[in-house]
Amino acid sequence: MAVIKLLSETLISQIAAGEVIERPASVVKELVENSIDAGADQVEIEMNEGGKSYIKIVDNGGGIEREFLPLALERHATSKIGSEEDLWKIGTMGFRGEALASIASVSKIVLKSRCPDADFGGVIEVKGGVVGELEDVGMSVGTQIEVKDLFFNTPARKKYLKQDGTELQHTTGMLNAMALAKPDVALKLVHNGKVVLDFPKVTDLSARIEDVFGKATREAMLPVFYGGNDFQLSGYVGKPVLNRSSSKNQYIFVNGRVIQHHLIANRVKAAYKTMLMENKKPVFILDIKIDPAMIDVNVHPRKLEIRFENQQDIVHKIYKAVGQALDNNNLMPKGFSESQRYMSDGLSSSFGQEGKQMKFGEGGNSYDFKPKFGGGSGGVSVGEALYFSRRMMGAGERYSDDRDGDGGTEFKKEPMKAIAQVYNSYIVASDEEGLVLVDQHAAHEKVRYETLMKEFYSKEKSSQALLLPVNIDFSKDELLLMKDNMDVFEGLGFEIEDFGGNTMVVSAVPAALAKEGVEEVIKGVVDDLEKGEAATNLQGRVEEILTYMSCRSAIKFGQGLSLLEMQKLLEDLHSLDRPYTCPHGRPTMVKLTVDDLGRMFGRK
Repeated sequence: MAVIKLLSETLISQIAAGEVIERPASVVKELVENSIDAGADQVEIEMNEGGKSYIKIVDNGGGIEREFLPLALERHATSKIGSEEDLWKIGTMGFRGEALASIASVSKIVLKSRCPDADFGGVIEVKGGVVGELEDVGMSVGTQIEVKDLFFNTPARKKYLKQDGTELQHTTGMLNAMALAKPDVALKLVHNGKVVLDFPKVTDLSARIEDVFGKATREAMLPVFYGGNDFQLSGYVGKPVLNRSSSKNQYIFVNGRVIQHHLIANRVKAAYKTMLMENKKPVFILDIKIDPAMIDVNVHPRKLEIRFENQQDIVHKIYKAVGQALDNNNLMPKGFSESQRYMSDGLSSSFGQEGKQMKFGEGGNSYDFKPKFGGGSGGVSVGEALYFSRRMMGAGERYSDDRDGDGGTEFKKEPMKAIAQVYNSYIVASDEEGLVLVDQHAAHEKVRYETLMKEFYSKEKSSQALLLPVNIDFSKDELLLMKDNMDVFEGLGFEIEDFGGNTMVVSAVPAALAKEGVEEVIKGVVDDLEKGEAATNLQGRVEEILTYMSCRSAIKFGQGLSLLEMQKLLEDLHSLDRPYTCPHGRPTMVKLTVDDLGRMFGRK
């Protein structure tokens, strides 16, 4: 029979430490946050062996009064909250009083601190949770904490630590985020006697972005702002060409706290609409200032997650602010002749290294094409040619039912002339500047998307009645999706009625889709909606459905076209304001100018 018994305080502390202290980076995070809460504007971190054997934090904050040093090492002892009311309006990084006690329970600690009005400081040592005697020490104002032999008394935890370089990378990544969250705090990291990071105190986020990622990245960022009574948003979002395959360079700060918020990240990506491919993620740094009473930070032991009051409204306003930032900037591509480019994964992969503009053929990005055509340094690589498509992706493409003006720079050159079709998938064409390769599916998908979008927002719907209504059977889940999105289908010109059971009847379709397989298109859209993350507002749902619908009904890859059909598609594409990307963000065309061709063949 199992015996129930109380755990010892030592074991309780070690269990609690497991929730807060995962690795050396966790130690650094908790202690640097304490330094910031103490008013420090200069924090230095020293580490050996990735922080596994030694960590030292020195700050110039207000310090801890000598007599309170032993109490600071006790669990649930804190100066940051004193009542239940304080818990619901937390304005500091820490508040639980767990960090020092958790660290002390799994390591050997030396804690020194001195307040501004004290003649000397105090020092106390702790080994595995056992607190030593408090003594006097001469030191400058602030706090110094040494952490030695992390997890020395919990070998099961210690064996899961990674190699020194990996642990260092976790720490530099965390400090990178904190440096961006607190540009007014100087941060310095020394590892094995060498300076790894050195961020001076700066007055604005833009300067800190340059310190962390380099000038090239800073210049590829756009400012974003929202100022309301409920909250304030500031920060930067990357131009579409500055994207990554992961969410590594996405930062969200709330009242200076580094957090993770998947809903905000997803809606920021949604604000880019067709400017990014589905498998690419934007780079952004967002700083949210909000009344502490409107958020709950007491959600996760590591304080990485928070809850917002009126979350949907706040997230939607962030979405609109990011969209406005992208709309307000001229993102049309510049000349193709630039020799250095921003690459999708060209951001520094290890924090603290200068972000660089990368030439094709350098680094491990997704457009690392070789070899170059033509001899000598004047040759143009295939990657440089294909980069035209990435430059095209900079063109902002968005709709709304209340837009005004022409929405951006128009594509006013003479139409391309179709020459041939390659592999029944690509159209070879020419224009006044050179040779153009067009992805026929992506191009037709874009034409369909814009046609359907304009149809949805027009006052007069163009529907075509079906000679024979089409009955479509759905599963229960599919039927629910259809009913949830019926306003969008009807707005497009569909006439759909509930036939009872799991069947719906389609009696009319948008004129643009009159020749398509109705059931195939609708069922395909529902399948796509099931796989994706549904938008919550009408415009978002319209864009999702039209993206799926235009893809399902577009000319297929591998479908043969006559020269007349190819020319018609090119003319339709030419009529669009921004024809460069399909609704999924893939490029519709790749261009080689006459000069590019000349360099490829060694004539330039």
